[in-house]
Amino acid sequence: MLDEAVMEIATKEVVTVTPDTPITKAIGIMEENHFHNLVVVDERGELYLVTMHDLLLASSVHEHVGELMFKPHCIHKDTPVMDAVCELIESGQRAAPIVDDKGKLVGIVTDYDIMKRAATSKILKDVEASKIMTRNPITIHEDESIGKARSLMRKHNVGRLIVVDDEENPIGIVTEDDILKKIFKPKRRMTVGEYSGEKTPRMEQPVKSIMSSPLITADVKDSVADVAKLMQEYDIRGVPIVKNKILRGIVTRLDIMKYIADLKKGAMIEVEIHGALDEDMRILAERIIATEVRKMVKHAGRIHWIKITIKREHDKGGTPYYHITVYVKTPNKLYVGDASPKLSKTKRLEAEGEDVGYISEKQRWDFIEVLKNALISVEKQIDADRERYHPRTLGKKLREEEIE
Repeated sequence: MLDEAVMEIATKEVVTVTPDTPITKAIGIMEENHFHNLVVVDERGELYLVTMHDLLLASSVHEHVGELMFKPHCIHKDTPVMDAVCELIESGQRAAPIVDDKGKLVGIVTDYDIMKRAATSKILKDVEASKIMTRNPITIHEDESIGKARSLMRKHNVGRLIVVDDEENPIGIVTEDDILKKIFKPKRRMTVGEYSGEKTPRMEQPVKSIMSSPLITADVKDSVADVAKLMQEYDIRGVPIVKNKILRGIVTRLDIMKYIADLKKGAMIEVEIHGALDEDMRILAERIIATEVRKMVKHAGRIHWIKITIKREHDKGGTPYYHITVYVKTPNKLYVGDASPKLSKTKRLEAEGEDVGYISEKQRWDFIEVLKNALISVEKQIDADRERYHPRTLGKKLREEEIE
């Protein structure tokens, strides 16, 4: 479960520059290699990092990268991928140099590498994109100005906007880096009068003039692994999520990395199981438990422990079935959820007029269904409490009481 060493997914041949490298040259290296980050090594062998975004914001193209570089968090080469993702998120970096025991540079890992690995993750293939997407993403009409796009990004603290047409159909995407590259630092300046003889300042030109199109999207039913694959294939940082071509949300690389970090948190919770799992369903059952526990962690914030009791019982006809109870202890409450299958009748089999015996119409999948129902029962309770005590809900109750 993303437990291989980070060196297995990292880039081993690292392109580096020195602090006295001109910004224009560094940008050229990054654009040629499709880099968003560049490792800087000084004369003492000290490691630094500089980002494309920072270079584009430089006040002068005559500056050197040494004026914009920073001391990065480095990741040890033997660190598991899941832990490396957590370290990246905590550091606020999109990339990190990989070092050996002596602190020597041996590679670099980026969010692009994480997406490449996430695209093949069996666990992420079981998670729908709709589960982690940001709903109601910020949009902008194709004819609205580039200046308004930048203003919206700053107001909502986002790095990209989805561009829509008159029917609110998503048709493109514009990022902060698009504005920086094409407006502030363009190779070919957009001049007054460039568009159909119009004399319009660059920031007042329509956002459709710099948006990326056609738009790469994913369906709400697609898995997180599918979305990560799109990001890796097209080297994009955000994928709009649609249903019947209607925009429903957006998933970014950071969303996927945060979810992976949540997997790590969920993996650290002790799950105590009393009773025997159905051996034929053990692997699937363990995957379902892991998935549902991660959801609980995401909703509850902190969980002390989880206990699952499994009892195998028999109906009046002797058919075995399972009764499962789930106990989840959070800092504020003990949640209990249980489930049993709807008992079904047995049916008689006959072959050429002879009795063959009795078999149950129930399937082994009943065990999985009961397990999921018990876990989901607790999730619903946690969700209900989260909604009940959400500041928005409490504020609404207070206003209603004041009116009364």
